[in-house]
Amino acid sequence: MSVEPLRLEPFVSSDDATKALASLGLESATLTTSVLRGVRQAQNVTNFHPVTARGFVQWSETVGALREQLNEQEWTQADPQNSPRVFSPDGLTSIMVIGGNANTALSKDVIPGTARRRGPATDAAVQCNGQQVLDLVFELPVVKQTQVPLTWVLLYHWSRDEPVVRAELSLPAQITNGDITQWTQRIILPPIDLSDFEISRRPIGPQDDVDFRIVELP
Repeated sequence: MSVEPLRLEPFVSSDDATKALASLGLESATLTTSVLRGVRQAQNVTNFHPVTARGFVQWSETVGALREQLNEQEWTQADPQNSPRVFSPDGLTSIMVIGGNANTALSKDVIPGTARRRGPATDAAVQCNGQQVLDLVFELPVVKQTQVPLTWVLLYHWSRDEPVVRAELSLPAQITNGDITQWTQRIILPPIDLSDFEISRRPIGPQDDVDFRIVELP
């Protein structure tokens, strides 16, 4: 399969995000709306729920909102290794949703990571990305079909100390000990205003999404 050489700016600010997202067939509003739905649904979690409920609800509702909106644009969904993704109509792009750490969507000088260590599904996707990016940068004539699509991450962070949710759509290139440590491109999304939320209702417990391990039973 012949693929054009990759030309990606390492960092794209929110002011310039529209063009970068358009090249992927995406709009900023689709992504920010998905993240906002996750946050709002997580507000229904009470102290009577398990301590991990808020983070799980926020993550799963973000996944659901993203898939629902992109389904209307002929994107498709699948769950490789039980890890939920959404795939572009041309099959060259996929997106996974992950909770990010406090460095998420701050600046080009601060490298974000994941809120919690990731499992084998994320590891496999990032390793594939890293190899494919190298192939494309060095303009190798053929990239194996098994190496596409490139898997992007919708990374979000919500802190009780800020009345906003910060998010970015970024292409991971390296993962070390379960944490993404290198990104080929980061597209920063506009911050999502949460000033109408009560501070006491902002998240106070674990805010992790879920990764999966597939174990073959004897």
